Amino acid sequence: MGILKLLLRNATVLLPSGFQPATDVLVEDRTIARVGREIDAGAQVFDATGKLIAPGFIDIHIHGAAGAMCESADPAQVRGIAAALARFGVTGFLATLATMPAKELRSAVAAIAKVIDQESGARILGIHLEGPYLSKWRAGAQAVPFMRPPSVAEVDELQEIAGGRIRLVTIAPETEGALELIGALRDRGIAASIGHSNASTDEMLAGVGAGATHVTHLFNAMRELHHREPGPIGVGLTEDALSVELICDGHHLHPRIVDLAFRAKPDGKVVMVSDAVAALGLPDGWCEMFGVVCIISGGAVRLRDGGNLAGSCLSLDRAVRNVHGWLPHLPLERILRAASTAPAAVIGEEVTGEIAEGKAADLVVLDDRLEVATTLVRGKWIGPMPRTEA
Repeated sequence: MGILKLLLRNATVLLPSGFQPATDVLVEDRTIARVGREIDAGAQVFDATGKLIAPGFIDIHIHGAAGAMCESADPAQVRGIAAALARFGVTGFLATLATMPAKELRSAVAAIAKVIDQESGARILGIHLEGPYLSKWRAGAQAVPFMRPPSVAEVDELQEIAGGRIRLVTIAPETEGALELIGALRDRGIAASIGHSNASTDEMLAGVGAGATHVTHLFNAMRELHHREPGPIGVGLTEDALSVELICDGHHLHPRIVDLAFRAKPDGKVVMVSDAVAALGLPDGWCEMFGVVCIISGGAVRLRDGGNLAGSCLSLDRAVRNVHGWLPHLPLERILRAASTAPAAVIGEEVTGEIAEGKAADLVVLDDRLEVATTLVRGKWIGPMPRTEA
């Protein structure tokens, strides 16, 4: 059971205005009730001296963890993913589904919908369809045989199965019917993201004009940047209205490319994601995902045959530490917001992603090495409860 009234005392707290030292956060039931100094509320007290409290991390692009996959259509596996993620500081995520046959995709959506609001650990904030409306020329590790033309009817059917929980859809805008679907998603309040795309600059801009607001794992699985044909990368970097995902594991992107993206994009428009698969949390060795053998080694997961990256084994807390180490000039508060506030904004999530009165008590407590000390999801400790004072 969660603590109904808890005071986190004397931490450095990341507020919307920036870091504030020697600050208390009062949690009542599942909500942040007060933020200030020397709060006396008759609550149980957690001494957070020397700790940093940030908004809980939100991963809007993650397929799996701890040996489980969202695509499994198994509610038990989905629950296992939610439970595993909280120890990495993740308080909310979008269960992400890659390209699948229509029947299997419906089953996977139904399984995720069954778990939403029943999970322990990180909360499932919704579903991200990373496919099947992608370019076969930029498939990455996705299954080309199951890719198909964009379909408003299919998305509407899936949204009905999901109980309205589809929040994000990745689309290649150059495919026939893509602009119609992007417009329909906009009208339905679902964020449209451009990814796995071979689009020209004009095709990319047409997608933005139709209503796309986000780019899935910028630089990866898309047409390369060219000085006479900027394509998805050039438009993603220069179109201020677009938010962009980065996979900061040191394998998908070079640190200087991460630096380039942070320099090019306005505050709040860089979103760190894991794109993690079942390999997250597993030791080095081999793992099998849907009959495909992958090798986990050196912080990456690759197809045994060919060696291509197959998602990642990255966690968002590791991504935060990576970027902080790579880019010491970049303010830490911007890095932390790229893993919390910015992803919440992509999907219009207004009750989490910030530390402020009235917001959900979704918090991550970090030590001086930016390691996760503990996580609170809706005011509930995840894992062993730290020692508190009466």
